[in-house]
Amino acid sequence: MGRSGKEEILHEFSLAQSIVETVLRAASQHGASAVEEVNLEVGEVALVNMEQLEWHIRMLTQATLADGVRIRWRTLPASILCLECGYQGLVGHKVLDPSSHFEIPMFQCPACESPNTKILSGRELRVVDIHARFQEHPSGEVQDA
Repeated sequence: MGRSGKEEILHEFSLAQSIVETVLRAASQHGASAVEEVNLEVGEVALVNMEQLEWHIRMLTQATLADGVRIRWRTLPASILCLECGYQGLVGHKVLDPSSHFEIPMFQCPACESPNTKILSGRELRVVDIHARFQEHPSGEVQDA
């Protein structure tokens, strides 16, 4: 069973809240005057609607140090362990209902075609780095972070 539209919005909203809190906390701890860019890594099976996540991040960063922030992300490939033949590596064919983006992904082993697999990676969502601007000190030196 897939997620409803409301569940999807709440999921992306809570992820956006966590990302924004992390970014603003890091910026504040390092004395940043503005956050210019946030780089994310998102697993290909993280079940994240990136358009909605980006929209929520933009809404949550309005009137903050990160207002107008550029959001970039890199998709991380999924890897699996086959519980039948022991194959470990990149995903083979997806075994799920193509009509539903939000079904729990199951994957076939590319070696033996068994659907009895375990996802090892590809579910991640993390802030990789933050690019910030810093105010000059009265001495004219730029604060470094």
